[in-house]
Order: sequence, then structure tokens, then C-alpha cells
Amino acid sequence: MEFSVRSEVIKLYPTAIFGSQTISNQQNMNTHPNIEQAKRLIEKKIRETFPDPEEDPIVQSYAGYFDRWGKTYPIEFQIKSIKKGRSFPQVSTHVDCMFMAELENRILTSGHDRDAIQGGLVYDLADNGVEYVKLNGKKQVLVTNDVILRDDEGVLASVLFGPAARTSINKETVNPLYFAWCPVGIAYETVEEHLSTITQYSKSVYGDKIETARHII
Repeated sequence: MEFSVRSEVIKLYPTAIFGSQTISNQQNMNTHPNIEQAKRLIEKKIRETFPDPEEDPIVQSYAGYFDRWGKTYPIEFQIKSIKKGRSFPQVSTHVDCMFMAELENRILTSGHDRDAIQGGLVYDLADNGVEYVKLNGKKQVLVTNDVILRDDEGVLASVLFGPAARTSINKETVNPLYFAWCPVGIAYETVEEHLSTITQYSKSVYGDKIETARHII
């Protein structure tokens, strides 16, 4: 699904790059054996071959963004948790495909139900005081100059605070839409590879002939 990026975003974050990946007409499921098998392999890879997050250039690129607001990149915490022995959660096939790729590639990603989106999609800068409802049902007040994604109805997600409940993937989702959020310092090829990873995990569940589309700016 195509989207646009306002010039103000690029002016403030000149190395920013964003990507989207759609998977069409595939019913969400609770789980799938291929997904659970892949989780165990990624967990092993993270524990045995991944550098510590403090030494990972991708994680540190994001850390520089989050540090501006006194926050920690959430993927850093999640990688450390798996290194200490925790396992991937089981949510649903559409969410798990995203989350596996997110940790494997360390690229911040949000997942949405494409059918819940209203109108065009635009990456923008947040204005202080604007609110949206997060996945946990609580209102979140945005901070100035955080990167957000919005449609005609409001905010879909922000870098600092994550996705909105309004367009989140649910058990009825058949058209998941994934966004790669890279406000600073990530190469185009890295984003493309990340979106390909999500697609490959989806194909392991739904087959090689699934309909997909990709857009990167």
C-alpha cells in the first residue's frame, strides 16, 4: 500500500526511510507449526550469534532516536530478554510473522488491518498534545517531532509509542499491512530485506502464491 512522507519529516530526519508490505486475502490464524518452528530457530540464532544490543549498529541507530526523549528502543529490551532465555509469545500468524522479522532484523515494525484504514497514509511529525488510543486501550499523548503515521481519521502509530488500537491486526484480519519505521540511519537494502523476511514467513503459512505488494520511500 502506498503512502507519502511530508517534507518536514525529511528535513528534520534526512536519512529517514519507510517501507510497507501488504499480504492480501489471507485469514489470520492463532498459530501454525511452521511459525512455531521458525521461532525456535530465531531464538537460537539470537542467543548464539547476535551481538549484544549495545554493539549492534542497527539497534544503536534506533537508540540514538529514542535517547532524545529519554526512552529505550523496545527491540533492545526484547532481544536481551530472549538472550536470557525467554521465548517468542504466541499471538497470531499475522502478528507473529511481523514480530519474528522485527527481532531478527532489529527493524521497528507496526502491523495494521488494511481494511480499517481510512483514506490516504502520510508520515508526519507529531504536534505536542495530540492523542490517540494505543493497543492497551489507554490514551497516549504525542510529543513534538516524533514521527507518526496518520490516515484521514487520525494517528495509526508513532515511533516512540507504537501502534493505535483502531487499525491493529485482530483475529478477523485478512489483509495485514506492515510498516517498517526507520527514522535514522538504515540502508534501503536493509529495509527491503526486512520486508522480504515478513513475506517469507507469511508464505511459510499461506503458500508461495499469496498476493503481496511493497512500497519503500
